[in-house]
Formats: sequence, structure tokens, C-alpha cells
Amino acid sequence: MNDSAVALERLAARAGQMHSLPAVAIKVLELTNNPQVDARALKQCIENDPALTSKILRVVNSSLFGLSRQVSDLNQALALLGTKPLKMLVLGFSLPAGLFAGATAEVLGRFWRKSLTRAVAGREISETLWRTPGDDAFISGLLQDLGLLVLVEQLGEPYVRLLDRVFASGKDLLEVERAALGFDHTMLTARVLEQWSFPQALIEAVAWKPDTPPADGTALGGQPSPTSKQGEKALPQIVYLADLLAQLLADQRSDVLPELMRLGRQYHGLSESVLEGLVAGLQEKVAQLAAVLKVQLPDVVDYRDILVQAQKQLAEVACSVVEDMLRAKSAGAAPDEYQSLWSELHELGQAVEMVVHRVPEQPKDDAQPAAVQPSSAVRAVTVEKGWPSLGGQSNYRTHSHTEEPLLGQLRAAVTAARQRRCALSLLLVELDRDEDISAVAQQQHIEQSKRLAAAVREHLDHPGMLVLPHGQCGCAAILPDCDRRQAVELANQLIDGFRRDKPGERHAARRASISVGAASVALPPKNFPAEDLLRAASRCLFGSRASGGGMVKSIEIY
Repeated sequence: MNDSAVALERLAARAGQMHSLPAVAIKVLELTNNPQVDARALKQCIENDPALTSKILRVVNSSLFGLSRQVSDLNQALALLGTKPLKMLVLGFSLPAGLFAGATAEVLGRFWRKSLTRAVAGREISETLWRTPGDDAFISGLLQDLGLLVLVEQLGEPYVRLLDRVFASGKDLLEVERAALGFDHTMLTARVLEQWSFPQALIEAVAWKPDTPPADGTALGGQPSPTSKQGEKALPQIVYLADLLAQLLADQRSDVLPELMRLGRQYHGLSESVLEGLVAGLQEKVAQLAAVLKVQLPDVVDYRDILVQAQKQLAEVACSVVEDMLRAKSAGAAPDEYQSLWSELHELGQAVEMVVHRVPEQPKDDAQPAAVQPSSAVRAVTVEKGWPSLGGQSNYRTHSHTEEPLLGQLRAAVTAARQRRCALSLLLVELDRDEDISAVAQQQHIEQSKRLAAAVREHLDHPGMLVLPHGQCGCAAILPDCDRRQAVELANQLIDGFRRDKPGERHAARRASISVGAASVALPPKNFPAEDLLRAASRCLFGSRASGGGMVKSIEIY
């Protein structure tokens, strides 16, 4: 297994450990894996979740399904739609809420706009061009970018900054990811869905590219007959075309129109008039689906206007030039194309290294895991641009000797906050240092953490506060009855206090500036995992360090 594959597997495994499908979705998968599906048992299973039932009925009654009459209960939905479409809806709308918790409103807005556009487009393309049910295409399009949310959660601010830069520049996000990581977020989506036991056809469709051979070895292209089996074989092509259409309309990338038309003609005779017909009603259906899901979408230009503008730009370019552009794109982007993204690629490489090198929380056996080097793609970039080597240990490794005591205290604090119905915050504090902290002996790490913890106790005065050593030369402060605003104020107070301190012999830790990551929950709900608070604070701490240190980054978990 090469380095990129190791990174991909580690990220997928961590996502699988942190997030699982709800019990209803797991039971639905179990029931529908049986060739003879028990429709009554399926209905009873879904009815155990009233919110999910209501959401399914709202979608079924929308224009997306075009049913001839109103559906009032699951019995009717099952009779009119059939088992498979209902199953797809259940799986699509039972995604773990924690996947969305760490993303900013701007990232989520772009995620939902593109995901919903791709889902609706996949359904329309399947039914209009292939004349086959579009349920699989709908759910594949809806799920395809889940890997993006996993990368936001696990890589934090470096990846978010890369997203912002790529979106603003109009570049191909998948190409940039492959240049930096050796894989892209759709491949990560496929691995996560595989861990959740999703149908194999969907797993293959979300990560398929035009140069990927189909699973059954048949040639691509042609015009499948309007049968369910042929529609499944064409699913990867349908989802890929839907993604191109979503890039064109939702991301406003007019440069993808030539590839959309070329592959559309190759796969199924897509013409400009057919494309215009598809786009005509697309935006309204996307808005309706967003309203059903209670998702807030950012404002965007009318989809029809975007298509017209893209067609005008295409008409101004000679066909031979378009073909040259497409050939150059398929051959791979030149390094100069990513010149403006080098710093983001570097920080993304460091964030990936942090995840890849992190000590597993629950090793399966007593054997020590082999050291894993960062992806070859990342190393190649860093060497070429003269950046420091990423081959050493990361400053942000998790160490079990401090992790477990902190988690134990944090779980107790979560329980107490829920019982008292009050807020809870966690501060992670770390010294800002230039030298490679991994070269320091382990005992010195522990002593430095203890000195820092003592200094934090002297600077902060909060009722019930508990300060513990944590990580390498860092500490954690658990703050009961403290909301996000108060936590940020205390963190800034701490940073200012360290800046004002004069060098002293007894507290050498004070001579360095500090970075702080803060995570807060207004009122921990039932079964709230303390690990979520720790992970969120860790991401904020990494963001503070990546921004130059000497500051606080914060987040509130809902």
C-alpha cells in the first residue's frame, strides 16, 4: 500500500470510528439486503423515527417525484415508489449530524448548493436521457461530497482555506486535492460509504472517473435500454454528468461545459436543446428540496443565465482549441497552474501528516504500528518548492498518557453540565515554539506541560476550573458554566497575561507566547460525546498555530 493509500485509509477509518449511521438506517440496510424485502417490517422500522418519516413524505410529495396524487403515509409511499426508492431516501436523510458540525456556514452553503443540484440533476438526467428510475443517481449525487466534510473535520482550517481559494479561483477541486494528497474527497466518500455498508453500485458511482473501467468490464458509452439493470450499469456515467452540470451551475465553472457536452454526446447523445430543457426547471426543484430539508442555500445567479453565458464563451472558441484544452486537462495540470495555492497545499500536507502520524486510539493488537510517511504527492511538492521536510514527527500527535485522564475528567464535566443545565467550554493551550519539539525527551515534554498548567492556573480565575497537562508541552482547561463568549475572553486574558510576564527563572513556560483552541457547548444534550469537544478544540488549536500563533480560535458545537 503506497503512502497516499495509507493516508486515505487512515482518514476513512477515523471517520468510521467517529460517525456511524443511526439505528434506523442500519436496520433498513439489513432489511433491504434481503432479496425478498419485508415491506411491512421496513415500514415499521422507518416509522420508529417520526422526524425521518415526515421528511420522507415531504420529499415524496414534492415535484421531484411527480406523483399523480398526494401521499399521506408510508404505506402509500411504499406502494407508489417501491422499496428501493424509499430505501435510498432513508439512507440519504439519515446521515450523522456530527459530520456537519465542524463546517462553517459558508462551506456548508456551498456544499448543499452543489450536492442538491447534483442530486436533482442526476435524477433528471437518468429519467430524461436513460429513461430509467433516477433514485440511485439522486442518492449518489447527494452523498458524493461527504468526503469533503470529513476532510474539513479532520484537517481543519488548512483544508477550509484551500476550499475557499479553489472556489474563488474556479479551479478543479478534485485535481488540486489529488496534487496535494494523492487522492480526492470523492474517493474518501466511497471508503466511508463502504464502511457503512452502502450498496456497491452507489460506492462505485461516487468515485468514478471517465478513465475508470466499469465494474463489469463492459465498454462505456452507447445508449442503454430503459431497464433498471442497464440503468445501474450507466449510473457512474449519469452521476459524473450530473457532477459536471453541478460544477457549471452551482460553482459557476463555465470551463466544464465543453467536457459536459463532449461526454454527454459520447454517453447518450446529449444535445444543447436537451441540456437547456434539463436546466430550465432545475433551480426551482433544488430550492424546493432545500426547503424540505430546511437547508439555507447561498444566493446564486439564475441557472439559465449561467448556461447561456457559458454557451456564449464556448461559441467564441474554435473547436480545435477546445479539443487541445481538453487534452491538456486530461494529461494533468502543469505545476504553474497551482502557483497561487502553494502555501495552502503546504499547510494541507502538514494537516494530513498530523492525521496519518496520530497514534491510533484503540490499537487492535499489541504490535506497534509501523511509522507512516506522508503522501508522496505532498513530499514532492515540498521538496520542489524548498519547504521544510514533512518526514519528521508532527508537533500535534496525540499521546495516550495525557489523552485518557483528560477525557475522563471531560466526560464527568459534560455529565455535570447537563445535570446543571449550563454551558461547558474546553481550552487547549500550547506554547508557540520554533524548534522541533519532537526532539525533546519525553520526560521534558511532561515537565513542560506541568509548568504550563501551573502558569495557566495562576493567570485564570474561573469557578470550578480544572487544568491538566495535555499533549506535548501543552495543557487543557475545563471551564464549567462557561459559554463561548466567556471562553474567548478568558483565552485572550490568558494570552495577554503571558505577553506581559517578564522572564523568570521559576516559570520558563511564561517566556513563550501561547496559542489557544476553544470549544464550547451551550448545553450538552443527552449522550453528548466528550470526544467531540476535545476534537473541536484540537482543530481550533491547530488553526491558531497555523495562523501564526499568539491567538485564540474558537467554535461552538450544536
